Amino acid sequence: MMAWHAVVYGARRANTKKKEEGNKMLKFKQSLLTIAIGAATSVPMLAQAASTLDLAVVIDESGSMAGEHNYIGSYVGNLDNLLNDQGVSLNQYGLVGFGGTNYTSVGANEAGREEGRALYRHFILSRSPDGVWGGAGDFHQETKTLVVNGSFEDGYRAIDYTFRNFDFRDAAGSAIMLISDEDRDIDSVNLPGGMSLIDKAHIEQQLKDNETVVHAVVQQSFSDPEGMNRKVIAVAGDNPATGFSYVEDAQGVITKVEGYQFGNRSLDTTQTDYSELALASGGTVMDIRTLRSVYNDAAALQQLTGALANILVELSVDPIIGINCDNASGNVLQLCAALAQAPELRSVAAEVETSAQLRQLSQYQVNQMVQTAVQNNRAVVQTVRNRLATLRQAGANVVDINMMDYSGDNIALNGETTSNMREIRGGAASGDLNGLGYFMRGTYMHGKQDTTEEANGYSSDTYALVLGVDSYLNDKTQVGVALNYTTTDADFDLASGGTDSDTYGVTLYGSHAVLPNLYLEASAGYAQASFDTERDSGFGTVRGDTDGDIASVSLGALYEHEVNSRLTLQPFTYLNYTNVELDGFEESGGMTALVIDDSRIESLVSQVGASAAYQLTDSLVGVASLAWEHEFENSGGSIASAFASSPDNVFNVKTPEMDSDYGRFGLGLSKGLGLNRTLSVNAEALFAHSDYEEYGIELQFRQEL
Repeated sequence: MMAWHAVVYGARRANTKKKEEGNKMLKFKQSLLTIAIGAATSVPMLAQAASTLDLAVVIDESGSMAGEHNYIGSYVGNLDNLLNDQGVSLNQYGLVGFGGTNYTSVGANEAGREEGRALYRHFILSRSPDGVWGGAGDFHQETKTLVVNGSFEDGYRAIDYTFRNFDFRDAAGSAIMLISDEDRDIDSVNLPGGMSLIDKAHIEQQLKDNETVVHAVVQQSFSDPEGMNRKVIAVAGDNPATGFSYVEDAQGVITKVEGYQFGNRSLDTTQTDYSELALASGGTVMDIRTLRSVYNDAAALQQLTGALANILVELSVDPIIGINCDNASGNVLQLCAALAQAPELRSVAAEVETSAQLRQLSQYQVNQMVQTAVQNNRAVVQTVRNRLATLRQAGANVVDINMMDYSGDNIALNGETTSNMREIRGGAASGDLNGLGYFMRGTYMHGKQDTTEEANGYSSDTYALVLGVDSYLNDKTQVGVALNYTTTDADFDLASGGTDSDTYGVTLYGSHAVLPNLYLEASAGYAQASFDTERDSGFGTVRGDTDGDIASVSLGALYEHEVNSRLTLQPFTYLNYTNVELDGFEESGGMTALVIDDSRIESLVSQVGASAAYQLTDSLVGVASLAWEHEFENSGGSIASAFASSPDNVFNVKTPEMDSDYGRFGLGLSKGLGLNRTLSVNAEALFAHSDYEEYGIELQFRQEL
């Protein structure tokens, strides 16, 4: 029923990858060839080959790079999807721009800059506390801030700058993607740390110390090693005789063949400075002109990416986790990869054998917390609508005390019915519009969410108290303000634990008769909520607490149509918007406790329906309502989390997609007791919703003074 916006969380290591001398061992680089923004992504193999990637894209900001800037974000997104399909997940991306002019304005999300003869800078992407790593979506968004105003490009200094500003995860494959259409210009102006020159030997040593490979997308030509005049997409391997070419035939089929040949050497130094450096590091080289040739052909671009992403080196050791990550997908794959990359969680990983166990390790309580917040807000909005209906029915400022209220119907009786009911209760047929009215309503709600592949289900019980004061400004306009307190107790299905929450809020509301029998209604509210959570992770109970903010706006219109002296119909339509923001928090209670990032959801629901009031006797009125609701923000989203014992390995757990269309049906009776008293009973139920149930009974007593 809502859309999610997650701010991705992570943690930054204090040191780059430096190994103790006594622990040095032979390591092999394994290419995950996904050319043109990662056609080959090398990762080190230790006890188990890495299955996650840290890729820093280092891109030229000179005047000829507009095309690359426009397409790099979507291309990284395609790459990330393909890597996930291959079991390489939890990937992080960074963005470095180099070669722009020093007078370039400081971008809103710049994380830092260095001015030599040209400009070197990196950007905040929101994955770690200092923001330099992000997901593919974060990366795509930030590429819009790149500029094309430079003419002096030093890729070596840009690589050195990257190592000084980015820390790569120990368990991840580390790669730098260097993208430029120019050869190297040597920039020694204002070098940091007392350096006088950054040469090739210095960069090669940095790559070795940090176990990082370079993938160069540069202006480098190659020739078909077999003399068949096929287009060479990329090459890999530092020896042309034993390396490999990836060649494309006329039908677009890419084939791997042994050997490669550089094209005719031009006067520039691209081959020596960039191509040979990348190949010696274990990376790949792609001719940037090949990438540019498919920029305007989405199908060809997708085909190129897909073909190259499938050139993977198979893992040579068995997985360390009980469940096979190769066969996992979705949330299970995310959690599986996080466990596989966390030495601290090896004992947990060894015992995980089913998808249900992995799901239980996730922060399934957050889904319950935000859904309950949205539903509770809806109940408060419905309460003030009922109050407005009460004022219209009474035709005066009234005192309204409801002993118990569950999802009441917004029913307006026709004039004759209202008059008759008031006379039966012992009051006058018309009311006094002067002064203030007030009300107090207590509400009980019960909800149940079914278990899905994404999250455990739950049952919730909510008690709410709404206190308000209102007044007629004139015979057409009513306004009021209400305070509310809500407490919810939710219990999880399939696992012990649950959440307790307390919410305090304020709502402004009003109604105006724009035409006879046609009313516009509006309300706006804000609330603060506190949550205490307890969750069975399958490896012990973990606990946490957090706070949230809830804002809402509702607009609607309703029309009263008197069919006859006994029956009144009231068609209505409403549009309800709710925004819920939860603060991130850290659980406690064991190695499976999670660090859970800030999250935000939005709900936008339209409601179209009709209610009816029928006078059964002089003192008894029957009411009914039927409404259809449509949720515009039902696609779900993801929540970024990490195990507290392994905060570097961030994973994103998808939240369930909710039904977009469902209905509400209500029935009730209202009995006049005399002496300005009314007793009402109503029942309401949600229907046609596949995963969520909501129902209840209302008992209302009203005394008009």
